[in-house]
Amino acid sequence: MLACEQCSLHQWRTQVVPGHGNPDADIAFVAEAPGVEEDRLGEPLVGPAGKRLDRHLTALGLTRDMVWLDNTVHCRPPDNDLRRFPDAQLRCPPLWLFPVLQQVRPKVIVAMGRTAGALWFPGMAAHELSRLARSTGEYLVVGAYHPSAALRESGDWNALDDSIVASIRRAILLAEEEGL
Repeated sequence: MLACEQCSLHQWRTQVVPGHGNPDADIAFVAEAPGVEEDRLGEPLVGPAGKRLDRHLTALGLTRDMVWLDNTVHCRPPDNDLRRFPDAQLRCPPLWLFPVLQQVRPKVIVAMGRTAGALWFPGMAAHELSRLARSTGEYLVVGAYHPSAALRESGDWNALDDSIVASIRRAILLAEEEGL
């Protein structure tokens, strides 16, 4: 499976970047696709956006070893632009992401950004995701901005960082309310 060639992205990757983290995690974070650092190291969310996510987790008393981290696709798209690869967006989640989520069985998933959000909230814009939540029957999904959006804003910490932390906090609280 780590030699996957199910979509055209395999032509540009260094390696497949599977999900990583605590296999008994109550919370999972799903982003879009591996970036340069993730492709180099073979682990999701270890580049600049991942470091930003670490700060958000710390703000809530969480650490990487408490959560599961994953992407909708597991190969790095050229120029970090997944829009040119609709075949990857159709083939990869059923092949990689959804089976792993069945094994990890998180109580809540935080879908970070429009691409990840589209798996559970089709057609929603990134700014709409931060207000959305739905239960799939297996887990609760909460939308959030992707940490890379906060990197594009000025300042060490900004309103998008606050929104991401609020989404994660809301995910945790909703999961507790639902008894998950």
